[in-house]
Amino acid sequence: MIQAARTAFADNGFHSTGISQIARSSGVLVGQIYRDFANKEAIVAVIVERDLEDFLSERGLSAAGAAGDPDAVRAWIARFVACDKPEGGRLVAEIMAEASRNPRIVEIVRGVHDRMRRELQAALRLLVPSTVSPEHFARVAGVIETIAGGVFQRRLTEEDQPGPEVIDALMECINASIDKLQAEG
Repeated sequence: MIQAARTAFADNGFHSTGISQIARSSGVLVGQIYRDFANKEAIVAVIVERDLEDFLSERGLSAAGAAGDPDAVRAWIARFVACDKPEGGRLVAEIMAEASRNPRIVEIVRGVHDRMRRELQAALRLLVPSTVSPEHFARVAGVIETIAGGVFQRRLTEEDQPGPEVIDALMECINASIDKLQAEG
């Protein structure tokens, strides 16, 4: 059912997708969907949370953090920023557009950003002495998240942009911010 909802939201948009359409596509009865989810926003919340969990755990930030591997953390950040293949791009774009109109979706998106920021801060702590203030970790995590978000948005419409030289320049900025944190410690 979740996969059917993902596909329908990506193909038709949030407003043009009804619960009955998700039910038809998934083979799940409308009543069962409403027993499991209060509304479409609740379905979006599950989609977003699952995607974030997969992204953080399966792709290595949590694993790099748990292993205490600073090189793996920097490599994960580089992959995150490069966003070579924006998976689920249309769905993410639809969710972000809906977040500009729907307070419940804004809540969901903010929760995702907060979790991403916490995970980034925890990973950055592996690279930097513990004497650095939490505000500085938060600032660098915000820079990384913002740059990656911009690259992702650009790649939705121009798959090959920004080019490698721009990604390298962005990573130079991020690495300089991380190096500055290390110097503060």
